[in-house]
Amino acid sequence: MKKTLYGALLIASTLALSACSSGPSESDIKALLESEVDKMTAMVGELGGEKMSDMLKVDIHKVTIHSCEEERNDVYLCDVEVEATSPMTGRSVERSEILLAKSDDGWIQAR
Repeated sequence: MKKTLYGALLIASTLALSACSSGPSESDIKALLESEVDKMTAMVGELGGEKMSDMLKVDIHKVTIHSCEEERNDVYLCDVEVEATSPMTGRSVERSEILLAKSDDGWIQAR
């Protein structure tokens, strides 16, 4: 009985620790990218007006993570595929790497 209980506690603690050190989710990355697009659109709107910001507006439809490796403590290099639509290029899928860091406010793009 003690061995079973000890084994169950060991498995539970291992799962809890691995959950704490997980990288960003697809929804985390999508939210970060949407936030960055919104900031960029607002800046362009201030400089060139609403018509100019509408020309550069990007709608992100889907983010797919192909891999996400921890580079250092709470910093992850992720290979992601982003499906998005912009007025200038239409709907497209782009794959690239993004470096993300865990902050108190959520995930941020690292440099």
